[in-house]
Amino acid sequence: MPESSASVTGTILDRIVADRRRDLASLGPFFGSPVPARRSRPVVPFLARPGAILEIKRASPSRGAIAADLDPARLVRAYAEAGARDVSVLTERNHFRGSLDDLMAAAAARPEIAFLRKDFLLEAEEIDVSYRAGADAVLLIARILDEDLLRKMAAACRSRGLTPFVEVRDAADAEKFRAVAADGPVLGGVNSRDLATFRIDPLAPAALRSLLGERAVYESGIDTPGKAAYARRLGFQGILVGESAARDPAKAAGLVSAFLGEDSGSPNHPKLRDTDGKFWRAVAEQRGVADEGAAPRRPLVKICGLTLVDDALEAARLGADLLGFVFAESPRAADARAVAETARALAARALTVRAPAAHAPAARAGKPLLVGVITDPASDRGRVALDLARKGLLDAIQYHGDGGPEALAALDAAPAGRYSVVRVASATDLDGVDRLLEAGEPRVLVDAKVAGTAGGTGTGVPRELIASIASRGALWLAGGLGADNVGGIMDAYRPELIDASSRLESEKGRKDHRALQAFFKEIDNHARQ
Repeated sequence: MPESSASVTGTILDRIVADRRRDLASLGPFFGSPVPARRSRPVVPFLARPGAILEIKRASPSRGAIAADLDPARLVRAYAEAGARDVSVLTERNHFRGSLDDLMAAAAARPEIAFLRKDFLLEAEEIDVSYRAGADAVLLIARILDEDLLRKMAAACRSRGLTPFVEVRDAADAEKFRAVAADGPVLGGVNSRDLATFRIDPLAPAALRSLLGERAVYESGIDTPGKAAYARRLGFQGILVGESAARDPAKAAGLVSAFLGEDSGSPNHPKLRDTDGKFWRAVAEQRGVADEGAAPRRPLVKICGLTLVDDALEAARLGADLLGFVFAESPRAADARAVAETARALAARALTVRAPAAHAPAARAGKPLLVGVITDPASDRGRVALDLARKGLLDAIQYHGDGGPEALAALDAAPAGRYSVVRVASATDLDGVDRLLEAGEPRVLVDAKVAGTAGGTGTGVPRELIASIASRGALWLAGGLGADNVGGIMDAYRPELIDASSRLESEKGRKDHRALQAFFKEIDNHARQ
């Protein structure tokens, strides 16, 4: 019987594993392909330099046929012309319509390329088969392999000069990865796609990036240059691009270029260092987005419109994850002094954050992330916020203007995270959300649209629009939130982040501490349900 810890419970991944186990029993590890007794090409180091791994992929469970009639030799030549040095070949036969024949054909066509065999391997003897078929690296999915078998298969890779590529998706997988890494060299990857449901979350790789060592790969969900650039900003040295490149090889060069930027070949090149990656990793780690099966948690909480240090510290004490300071023309406009004093106080004090078990701890043991809210980066106030970011006093910039993806790109020079707000009043306004997500933004904050103001009106987003936004992915919601309605919003829409300001005030720019306490109490109560 094949060695594996996976059991069939009805998820997509379980069905794939069950079908493959059946085929292993009936066909053996060659699956009917004429794998030679000896390898015919030298082993090529896999992902020796930062780059995009383009994929030869015929189909998938979520998309059906992608490129069913592709010619592996022809496609790998196109990928090489696009600048790819590393190529993944899907060899799973039932759900992805691949085979070892595809791997052998591609490796014969471009022997200088490094090839990853991507499959749902279950037995140690499949490593030797992969080696003989021409693979230079082998995908090992931590979720479907127990730790002992995973280590055994990784060791079999190393003994043949192959790179073990261990894919993780949650904290339990990361523990297995650490065990493999303790044995010897290994390449880690985080799949933004949950193989149990095939849903994509671009924050899942961010949550686990720091656990995978210097070299790591962001897998799945990259179909635009913006998404490729986002993966680079998280600090990944590689991206694995599947469907979009296989379906339209002409897109490959743009994805490779967007990921590499002006890469000099060094993993320490400035284009591959953090910009907003540090912020998104912190957000992901707070939220626990990679913890599969974790108990429900309350949403991340951002308290905005802060002008007084005492208000900021009280919000932090109650469990705020982000603190917002407005740098725009507003009765809630903050100044640099308030931000600097808040940052110093949070760093110096051992705050006791009153956070129930249902809630992820506030950022960095009681030090929330500090966010500067701007409407115009070129304005005097906007420049103050950017200067605070350069000094390390702000962790992120929240762009509350109308510039779209292009305006966000202009903020990349600031050494801080950044995300955008879209104000909505009708279904047509949701196009702005879609444009930002398509451009590669991992999250978009949605606020109510009120003529003549950028926010802080106390007006809520229409309920029918909230439902539509939530159907697009993780919900970040602002607008009219207070103790009287936040519980209902949580119950109905399960937001990942809620942003509150005006309804927690005693006057504009000054928070009512009793209102803050009631707000957090309501959140805590509904998080336990």
